[in-house]
Amino acid sequence: MTTISGIRQFLGNSRSFMLGAAIGSGMTARAAERAGADFVLALNAGRFRAMGGSSPASILPIRNSNAFVAGFGRSEILRSTRLPAFFGACTFDPRLDLDDFLDRLCRWGFAGVTNFPSVIHLDEHRRSVLERCGLGYSREIELLVKAAKRGLMTIAYTRTQVEARRMVEAGVEAISMNFNLNPAETGQSSSSIGLAELAARTRDIAHTVHAIDRNVVCLLGGGPITRPEELMDVCRETGTQGFIGGSSLDRVPLEMSVLEMTSGFKTINVLREKVDLLERQLQLNGYRHGVVARSASMNNALDAAKRLASGANPVLIVGEPGTGKRRVASLVHALGARKHRKPVMFPCRRSPGNQNAIALFGLEADRDTRRRLSVLETATDTSLIILHLNELTEEGQEQLADFLETGTFTAVNGVASTRSEAKVIATSTISTGAGLETLPISPRLRAAFTGLEILLPPLQDRLEDLPALIHHFTVETKGDAGTSALAIENSAFLALASHSWPGNVRELRHVVEQLATLAPNVPITADRLQPILGIKPIPKEATNLSEREWIIDALRRNKLHRGKTARTLGLSRKTLYNKIRKLRILD
Repeated sequence: MTTISGIRQFLGNSRSFMLGAAIGSGMTARAAERAGADFVLALNAGRFRAMGGSSPASILPIRNSNAFVAGFGRSEILRSTRLPAFFGACTFDPRLDLDDFLDRLCRWGFAGVTNFPSVIHLDEHRRSVLERCGLGYSREIELLVKAAKRGLMTIAYTRTQVEARRMVEAGVEAISMNFNLNPAETGQSSSSIGLAELAARTRDIAHTVHAIDRNVVCLLGGGPITRPEELMDVCRETGTQGFIGGSSLDRVPLEMSVLEMTSGFKTINVLREKVDLLERQLQLNGYRHGVVARSASMNNALDAAKRLASGANPVLIVGEPGTGKRRVASLVHALGARKHRKPVMFPCRRSPGNQNAIALFGLEADRDTRRRLSVLETATDTSLIILHLNELTEEGQEQLADFLETGTFTAVNGVASTRSEAKVIATSTISTGAGLETLPISPRLRAAFTGLEILLPPLQDRLEDLPALIHHFTVETKGDAGTSALAIENSAFLALASHSWPGNVRELRHVVEQLATLAPNVPITADRLQPILGIKPIPKEATNLSEREWIIDALRRNKLHRGKTARTLGLSRKTLYNKIRKLRILD
């Protein structure tokens, strides 16, 4: 069962793909729920289709739309499914009291409201008449704002970037980009807009929405989409986070059942993962699940994350400072069965006494203190991400080892055992160049994580990811997905590739943030980059030396350490080695 709180978390999870069924009968509601739909929308268009009509009939004055939807919505849909049901509300009637109407929806048991039918589906002349009468899009916005204040979820039907902007600024949780109402004949369903135009307009609206609020979920509403593979293509191009199917679920599939068709749409995530795998093999895409990974070492870590995410087993993510342990921990949760619930994040901080243990396991009440609820209790139905596990005291690590072995724990100063179903995902930092054998945790806790570790490579071991990481951080810094790449000259890129990166990916992010502030026409050279990397310029006295003497002097000053020598000279290791051989320096 998808609860209201659960779907709210679903709406807030950008990694989730949502499927809504715009329907008009209890039978369709039951089939959609069995096939894996996340919510249903009771729309007059769905009822007209069930009656043998078509979606465009929804904007005709055939019936009192709200009374019509309330009739079949209450008697059929609410009784036939446990999924959250949205009421398709029409605001065209000037006699409609929005406050009284929304109060009735709450009493009836609807979980949310959407503005359907909307003035966006009318021609310009009729829409302008309603707008002048105060019955246009502003009234639909007012409906959803008042619905949200009553605790109802809101999905806004939009058609243009301007409409989407107005709805997002008003505070809606999700938008449905709907560009046309399909007629009854399947052959005409895509006459008004094709897939290419649909993808372009959807992408523009999604960019507008996320530029204002990245938490708003962008859903694609119907249109010419009739098959799951069409949806997959559009979603990959636009980043759409879900689909609301109407005609494509209850009219278009003539031979296929609603169950089979909805299941096909629901498998969109599986299809996208297969495409991602093929693209990775062909090196066409360096991103997996929001993590840049073209290098074999990072892809091995992501494969381990996917493998360990499926069960209830604990997971330990290990890496040098700045390698992205927190992000991979969140990824493990997002790939698991509990992805629809927000994980509980618990950072272990250096503190006197056993403050970390008290927070993690709780504190039993005594005469002087009240009982403190444990983090393990609050995370019992989701994942508990413990950051910096190595900062937990030895006693705390022993208590955590007990929990991982038994599934129960005892509060500090307590006696009774408490059970928790939390999936523990922990991170631990190791020093530069160290391996798993140097983990700074107790032997017993180490044993509990044996075989369940994900070792993240340092940036020096995944230099293939440098170009993609630099572009990724540039986009993040400038906040524009269409931003151009930084003008990094070869000398500067060689300096980046030869840098030791003690701070790993975090250090690279800081470097890119500084480079992104430069004017677009300013070339990024090695001389401009070296101060940012903390590389000291070559001493002036060395400038009068020959190239051979220049390299010998640098080798002597760096005690023959070739990596440090290369960084001092602003060369790559390979270039330095070639010069050493060419100039016969070590002969």
